[in-house]
Amino acid sequence: MRAAKTWLGRSVVALAMLSAMAVALARPTTYVCGADLEVKVDFTPSKAQLHLREKDYTLQRVKSARDGHFTNSKAGIDLIANKSDMLLREGKDELWCRIKVTP
Repeated sequence: MRAAKTWLGRSVVALAMLSAMAVALARPTTYVCGADLEVKVDFTPSKAQLHLREKDYTLQRVKSARDGHFTNSKAGIDLIANKSDMLLREGKDELWCRIKVTP
């Protein structure tokens, strides 16, 4: 019983370390919106870091039936990510974006 608890404790610590390393190695995903606007987003399970027009925003994940819905109500920004597409709302403006594919 004691060996099982020790093994479980070590497994939890190892998993936490691997998760931390994965977050540290995460790179932002670049989306192209319209003809020339590039947006970078770094997703985590609970937040999204958005780099838009030389500004950085932190968006909180909200419960939604959609794949990934993040919002920053103070800045008036909503982000809905669905596979390779993303809808970005700034106030009343909506931008449809696609993941930038580099060869």
